[in-house]
Amino acid sequence: KLIMFGAAESCQKRRSVSRSRSRQKISWRSDPDSFRRDRPSAHPHFRWRKGMTLASGRYEVHGRLGEGTFGRVLAAKDLQTGESVAVKVGKGGDEFCEQAVEEVEILQQIQRLHPGRESFCVKFLDSFLEPPKHFCLVFERLGISLRDFLKRNSCCGLFVEDLRRIAQQLLQGLAGLHTAGILHTDLKCRNVMLNDERHCAAPHPRDPGKEVLRPQDCSIRIVDFGSAIHQDETFRGRACTRQFRSPEVALGLQWDEKLDIWSAGCIIAMLYTGVRLFSVHENQEHLAMMERLLDDRFPEHMLRTARRNRTDQDEASSDPDLEDFAATEDDRLDWPGKASEAAVRRVEELQPLSRQVLPRHGAFLSLLQGLLRLDPQHRMDAVTGCKSPFFLEEVVE
Repeated sequence: KLIMFGAAESCQKRRSVSRSRSRQKISWRSDPDSFRRDRPSAHPHFRWRKGMTLASGRYEVHGRLGEGTFGRVLAAKDLQTGESVAVKVGKGGDEFCEQAVEEVEILQQIQRLHPGRESFCVKFLDSFLEPPKHFCLVFERLGISLRDFLKRNSCCGLFVEDLRRIAQQLLQGLAGLHTAGILHTDLKCRNVMLNDERHCAAPHPRDPGKEVLRPQDCSIRIVDFGSAIHQDETFRGRACTRQFRSPEVALGLQWDEKLDIWSAGCIIAMLYTGVRLFSVHENQEHLAMMERLLDDRFPEHMLRTARRNRTDQDEASSDPDLEDFAATEDDRLDWPGKASEAAVRRVEELQPLSRQVLPRHGAFLSLLQGLLRLDPQHRMDAVTGCKSPFFLEEVVE
């Protein structure tokens, strides 16, 4: 049940106005990078201490689980049920409150979609306002994010059997969201969590002499719906964290649920290699890496539209990435163009995906290639991905 009072009520009233604007162009909440630049420290984090209680004594704080742009996540105990929970405490301020109210609406919709069935999304339990203006969301307590598990694993890729189970759940979760018209828009390894962080060690099947950690339970949950939106309009503008951002978003083009599919492909590939596909911070270099990784060129129609947008002063001024984009008159990516020698070297050193995946894992490579099509019109959807032969064939490590 969503509890509405005080600041939350005022947030709800403003939301109807802000949402009409965000449908024309993505609001700041879908662009964490610009939010971080433009609003550095205007609002304070919630001050907590071990043993304090929240929600009029219901939740006892045990520690901090994490911290981000929008607030902190605290480990707590529900004193009514005895369960361990995670409490996401937003920063103080009306816009953070408004953001939280929208997130709650998405979470409640997800729960209504899957009564009694597995959604592969984090279970939302409660919400409340902690004085003076910290909106709090309560979730089931999970284990460890895929990002932190890979770090603990010394950036080694997982067993194919393990990554297959994780990949299948991720795509099933996206299939449910997209069927309901919900876009996550910020999928990354940090936002996919294992239910249980316990693990064991085993010899690495693809790197003799190394050991790799294997999760005891490969069950996952998709988390952090703070940037999620309803797909009831055509969207433009930046979304997703840079390294998981799709080509159409990087080019400033219109996008839809296929941006989540690209992000999922980046995550699944990272589970195999242990490292990000794209370690990059500049837009033009990122686009060049995409072509290099997939051994393919951008379709002319995508670059043509992006180039036209680049010449539109209103578009260029509203999206800094367009200032970095360059294409030739015959609609090819202008690379290396004015790129630095270091950037050119980084692109040249990137191995195509077909070389990063072992020949015996052909079905896995086919899945990745379907998820990572440059043209979103030809990129597979989540339902199709769930039917990939990779999930049906016998596992070969």
